[in-house]
Amino acid sequence: MDKSIFTLGGALWINLVNTTYISNKQKIDILANASSALQWLKENNLLRESDELHLEQKESLDSLIVELQSIRTLCNIILSEITQRGELSLETTNRIKKVVENLQINPTINSKNDKLKMTFEGKTVEDHVMYNIMESMMNTFENTSLERIRKCNHEECKLYFVDTSKAGKRRWCSMELCGNRKKAAEFYSKQKK
Repeated sequence: MDKSIFTLGGALWINLVNTTYISNKQKIDILANASSALQWLKENNLLRESDELHLEQKESLDSLIVELQSIRTLCNIILSEITQRGELSLETTNRIKKVVENLQINPTINSKNDKLKMTFEGKTVEDHVMYNIMESMMNTFENTSLERIRKCNHEECKLYFVDTSKAGKRRWCSMELCGNRKKAAEFYSKQKK
């Protein structure tokens, strides 16, 4: 499995939505397999050292995967509303609020590069992962125009991404995955004619 698929979305919450995708005309669900789900969590920098130890227990990882699947459903609803309506419904906004209100987080001091910064982290592994996903979502809404949140233009792809290009005209989740495939198909189609 190409690990680049884990972070193509450009925002953590969109990366979560992209844990289901099409490969060779088959639906793949990264969260359906404990080892690929754990790999996704690591690639998205969601685990603290203590979390990795905790997730060695099968029940803990299974519980976290259920939480991820649930929040992925909400993220899919959000993306659907953004692409169809250009805004979120009151019901969806209330669901987001409920998720955030149920998080148990603690402030902590991070010291990177000899600088102190106050950050927050979840009390449990689940709270920590969910907090980071929700924080990613809020950062996207605060700093990105909703029109820049897009679905890949390739007809066989269902991945989403945040268009961070200067011109705002990005069409593909990844040029390597979909852009080149589409361009090659168009080239060979012209050659046959």
